[in-house]
Amino acid sequence: MKTTRIGIIGDYNPEYPLHLATDDSIRHAAQALGQPIEFEWLATDLPHDYCGYRGLWCSPGSPYRSLEGALEGIRYARENGVPFLGTCGGFQHAVLEFSRNVMGVADAAHAEYDPQATTAVVHRLTC
Repeated sequence: MKTTRIGIIGDYNPEYPLHLATDDSIRHAAQALGQPIEFEWLATDLPHDYCGYRGLWCSPGSPYRSLEGALEGIRYARENGVPFLGTCGGFQHAVLEFSRNVMGVADAAHAEYDPQATTAVVHRLTC
């Protein structure tokens, strides 16, 4: 059986419970499906080749070390038809990427990164 590779866009912190839950959820899904799944955390401040992944998951845990790095991975998934999941901050960043690159809102911002933004499409949220 072929192993499915999933890339997790985010800055892994083993002390952050949601990151541990992300890992556990993938292991649980693999077991329930009887499907080998390999996953790798992809730090937002490093370049990545996303083409080897069957799916990308933008994790909870923002702000990321690199907003642009997170948006690059999300954009790759959208433009290349790679299955994508964004949870918590990951979904917020997907909204930001879509606003900028599909809707043409060049100054679309996330208030977590820019509290004074004039075009905040995502406001600071408390998770």
